[in-house]
Amino acid sequence: MTKAFEKTLLRLVKSPLNRFLNSLPFPVPGYLLIGIILAVVIRLLCVPNKSVDYKFFLARWYDFIASHGGLSALKYSFADYTPSYLYWILIAATLLSGLPKIFAIKLFAMTVDFICGFLTYKIVRLKYPKGNKPIFAFLAVILSPTVIYNSALWGQCDSIYTAGLIACIYFLSIQKEIPALLSFGVGLSFKLQAMFLAPLLLALLFKKRIHWYYLPLIPAVYIILVLPSWLMGRPIQELLLVYFNQANKYKQLAKGAPNLYQWIPNNFYNIVVPIGLTLTISAIFLLAYIVYKSKLKITQDRLIHLATISVLFMPYILPKMHERYFYPADILSIIFAFYFPRYFWVAIVVQMASFFSYLGTPILIQLFSIPLGFTLWFVVQKCDLIYPKLNFREYVPKG
Repeated sequence: MTKAFEKTLLRLVKSPLNRFLNSLPFPVPGYLLIGIILAVVIRLLCVPNKSVDYKFFLARWYDFIASHGGLSALKYSFADYTPSYLYWILIAATLLSGLPKIFAIKLFAMTVDFICGFLTYKIVRLKYPKGNKPIFAFLAVILSPTVIYNSALWGQCDSIYTAGLIACIYFLSIQKEIPALLSFGVGLSFKLQAMFLAPLLLALLFKKRIHWYYLPLIPAVYIILVLPSWLMGRPIQELLLVYFNQANKYKQLAKGAPNLYQWIPNNFYNIVVPIGLTLTISAIFLLAYIVYKSKLKITQDRLIHLATISVLFMPYILPKMHERYFYPADILSIIFAFYFPRYFWVAIVVQMASFFSYLGTPILIQLFSIPLGFTLWFVVQKCDLIYPKLNFREYVPKG
């Protein structure tokens, strides 16, 4: 009786689903539609959660804009984020004021989750022109625990600047330099953490895959996006120094980030921060120089490899990192796993380390910094642009 009921229920669900899929103007696999529905439902269930950032920052920014005339509120320094993100809060507090406040605030980042997934799909499709692996990559992104945690639970916007980085990588992959730099500029206009992709861009600049005379496009995007706030009356110097003020706000070597600074007491903050910054800058230029000296061509596989190294090693060796700053590495590790299937475990380690940092358990964050550091070393060591004696099978097309 139970088996008969289960078969009947499955038939009742499967039949209308098949009819819906057949009615679409283009073929859509059933598992893709189910995955999207699941991702949406999970996010809707998470929306009511009020994180600390929502209570003390996002909700208050929304209320400030609503109580200060909407657009005219942009002339005040009521938030430490760039105007690019505050424009969304403005839309949420005015055009979307009929929606629940918390849903309106989280809607933008949750929507961009799917854009990140689509861009991941596009990049993986370059590797696999046929087959369903790109679809699985899309689903892996939109169902990633940290992606859901970031936007739907916390209401954070790391998916937004990360989408700019993934778009940048996609356009670099198809040899479209100007859209790539514009995408990077958009990402940088939302969060300074977009600079995690700087090692890759510097290496490509040295390799002349990027031309120096296009670099002004990056700050031009930022300047254009702050103009509405400036026109409303906010001083231009404040708008240009947003990131500088952010950098001096917190005095912690590691704010929940599973990196090497988990093992250094915060008492050494004033000594370690300059050393960490110097180490990071030196490592960036060393990496770019090694890639420059390599006689190997930067193929698509090598581009993805370098991009993964870039967004993984930056938050690992930089001080003052938050738990959310491994978000670009979360997405790139998924792309890396599809480009190098034998190293799928890299994505698992990165996702787990990042996820446990969101949970905020100090001992787990400290412990997971060890496998994450090993994973970083492994990914670097397997890059033949850096270690030329590496077996080249990773980059040789099959067939």
